[in-house]
Amino acid sequence: MPPAVWTGCAALALVGAGALLLYDEDAADGRVSAGRVCRSTLPADAELSCGTYGFGDLRQVCPASGAARGCTPTEAVTVRNSGPSAVYVTVIHGARQGERLQGPETKVGAGRTAVLRPGQGQLLFDVTLRGPGRGPKSLTVVSVR
Repeated sequence: MPPAVWTGCAALALVGAGALLLYDEDAADGRVSAGRVCRSTLPADAELSCGTYGFGDLRQVCPASGAARGCTPTEAVTVRNSGPSAVYVTVIHGARQGERLQGPETKVGAGRTAVLRPGQGQLLFDVTLRGPGRGPKSLTVVSVR
């Protein structure tokens, strides 16, 4: 095999090994939990769905990983802006599946926290993230209830 092919295979193997190291056992069930992170490098005018890219399913809080019993609708998610500059977050909620309402945009300064709520009788479907410039934007889940 030519040396260039071996180099490419070795690089691919290292990338695969890195992906395995980044795998989070607790995040495997796809549900939102403390420590989950949503990162974006999109331009300032683009929003990222944190429910799809980082946080997981925001609709319910469950007592243990993989448990289907005892799950309750999410009342609040506390997030910390773990990026270098202010970001803007929006809650997407609704009374039932298929209904999507967008809450007001909330500014969260670097290192600050915000409590995001879907509203009484509503399900929390998503949290969107956007921020100034192309630089990294990051939210970390602090707690869920």
